[in-house]
Amino acid sequence: MARRRDAVHSLDIKQVRANWKIKSVIICGLIISVLVGILTNPNVSYVTNPKPEPDPEPELDPEAEKIAHALLSSLHKKTTTLSNPTQNCHFASIQGRRSYQEDRVTCDLDLNIPFFGPNSGGIEVVKVGAVAVFDGHIGSAASDMASRIFLDKFLLKNYGEQSSNFTEFLKSSLVDTIEDIDVAFSKAAFEYHLYSGSTAVVALVYNNSKALVANVGDSKAFICSASLAKELTRDHNADRSDERARVEASGGEFTPIYDAPDLLMGHFPITRAIGDVPLKQYGIIATPEVTDWLQLTSKDEFLVVASDGIFESLSPQKVCDFLNEAEGQHLDPSVLAQQLIQKAYLDGSTDNLSVVLVPLAYSGGSAVDDLPTDI
Repeated sequence: MARRRDAVHSLDIKQVRANWKIKSVIICGLIISVLVGILTNPNVSYVTNPKPEPDPEPELDPEAEKIAHALLSSLHKKTTTLSNPTQNCHFASIQGRRSYQEDRVTCDLDLNIPFFGPNSGGIEVVKVGAVAVFDGHIGSAASDMASRIFLDKFLLKNYGEQSSNFTEFLKSSLVDTIEDIDVAFSKAAFEYHLYSGSTAVVALVYNNSKALVANVGDSKAFICSASLAKELTRDHNADRSDERARVEASGGEFTPIYDAPDLLMGHFPITRAIGDVPLKQYGIIATPEVTDWLQLTSKDEFLVVASDGIFESLSPQKVCDFLNEAEGQHLDPSVLAQQLIQKAYLDGSTDNLSVVLVPLAYSGGSAVDDLPTDI
């Protein structure tokens, strides 16, 4: 019996060992299967301490994204040339004594805009000249963007419109264009932390017979008429009681400085500008002041549109005196523009210098005869 029990005991041990081997193989197979499943299944997390995923980036307005991409690619360019549209325009621009050129010029004196007249029953085409100078600060991002998209935006607002008074429609669409540019730039500036701003002065000439000017900031436009300067803009700064009151009502404060307009929040003297997003809460706006349409006369010789650098050393009247003195030399207006900014530079200007000269070819009534009858 003892031998039998020993035999049975030996048989049981062998059986147990065999069973454990089988179970071990099964368990190993299961473990391997689980590991393979984890490694090959992207929906299963195998990180012991996963990091929380960041919140998705907010979607950027497509127009703002396009603008910002163009701006960021050119923020660090130091340039003294103008790549913006300047069709049939006599202009000059130099960097002057500044480290960077932040002025931008864009213009086209031969825009043909079709619109539907209420009485004609068809399309009429009017000729409009548009001249714009944008004077940037804290970088050229705002002035560069504004100059690149101004003409396209302005044309789109007017192309094929129907109006019983197209000149007034042009006036209102010019205001809308400048404000739209401010909105577009401000969106991009907010997303990409751009602090730049820009003044804007834009002149329209209608059928060589009428002109108006829209202004934001401290650039200037005026007409040299019989050697006298007829100013068409007023600077937006704290020296104007209406501008000071408007800004202070918005919480803005001014810092006095010697012999110059007070600085808004210690930054700069202007109270209206495109961009300048951090100062919007303190009263900076981009709404332009716009003149009424001015009937041109045979005495009107030049429309002058310029950045404020010119006027550090020259007054509008001195500019007209200079042009009057040079008139007898029969120089090309582009040459006159170059000579004018050189004079302002040599007379002490420390800013960027840009000017557009528009010879006024009013023909004593024939241009008026070309106006659509509904205007």
